Amino acid sequence: MGGRYGDVPLRCRAVAAAIIAGPFGSEGGDTARILALRRAGEVAGGAWGLITGSIEPGETAIEAILREVAEETGIRATELFTAGLTETFYFGPDNVLELMPIFVTFVPEPVSVTLDHGSDQFRWCSLAEARDLFSFAGQRRALADIWHDFVDRAPAPFRRLL
Repeated sequence: MGGRYGDVPLRCRAVAAAIIAGPFGSEGGDTARILALRRAGEVAGGAWGLITGSIEPGETAIEAILREVAEETGIRATELFTAGLTETFYFGPDNVLELMPIFVTFVPEPVSVTLDHGSDQFRWCSLAEARDLFSFAGQRRALADIWHDFVDRAPAPFRRLL
C-alpha cells in the first residue's frame, strides 16, 4: 500500500498486534495483562513493544498478523479484532511515513511464549507496566485506547475480523 502526504510518501508494509490475557469487560480491571516482547538484533534491538512483523508479498494484513503472532510467540490466534489504530512513524532512510495497523487478540490467561529469532525476552504486563516498558511512542499512546476498548469493556462486534 502506498500514497502520498504532501511530499512524503505513505507506506504500509508491516503490522502489529496486542495479545491480551485474562478477562475483559467489567471483570478485566487489574487482572488483565498485555504481552510485551523485547526485540533482538540490529534493528531496534533491546526495544520493548507489541508483536510486529512484515507483510509478505501476496498477504493481506490479517494473514500477516496471524502468521507473525504464531511465528513470534507460538500462540495461534483463534479470534482477531482491529484496534482501529495505526502506529505511524517517519522512516528517514526511505523518506516515508510508515503506517502499521494494530490488531488485538486474546488468550484466557498469561501463557508461556515460544520466541523466535526476532525477540529475546517477553513479559506479561499490566497497563502501567507496559506504558513504562514500551519503547515506541506510538505503541505507548495506543495502549490507552486498546485497554479502554478491549479490557475495560468487551470489544464492539464491528471490530471482530475473525
